Amino acid sequence: MKELDIAKINETAPYKVFNTRRYHYYGFKTKADVVLLVGFEEDDLLSSESYQFTILNGNGKPSPRDNDVKKTIFSIIKEFFRVNNATMLYICETGDNKQAMRSRLFSRWFSTFADKGKYSILQSSIVDREGVDNFFAVILRNDNPNIAQVIAEFTSNVKFFRHKPNE
Repeated sequence: MKELDIAKINETAPYKVFNTRRYHYYGFKTKADVVLLVGFEEDDLLSSESYQFTILNGNGKPSPRDNDVKKTIFSIIKEFFRVNNATMLYICETGDNKQAMRSRLFSRWFSTFADKGKYSILQSSIVDREGVDNFFAVILRNDNPNIAQVIAEFTSNVKFFRHKPNE
């Protein structure tokens, strides 16, 4: 993954974004003093270059609704795609049973993304053995030379995980 340009991100981000000690993670602090970390970790689910996108609450403070959080996160995403023509995987955290809400929120955010015509998003969910619904998505630039392959692999993986043989 190519490094993101923090100065470029901060041209459009309402909150000041900074590098963190963690490789490929970027942070910002909201007006409610919530420290959010946005990261990209290499992932091998797909055969093409892909990164799992992560949003973490760095200090555990409750995060009230704040439109500037969305704008800052999408400034980071826009920079990711400006310098990388890779696939971004988004998996909703399930530890607190709020994954459906997170998935709806991210979908709503993405539907308002200013450059949405430049990107494709494929979303799905799979119920695991414990009955937990796992929500995930792949996002990529429409000019990605591997777009057809990514879509085919995503669809194939969803079918495989939905119809795994019983052990």
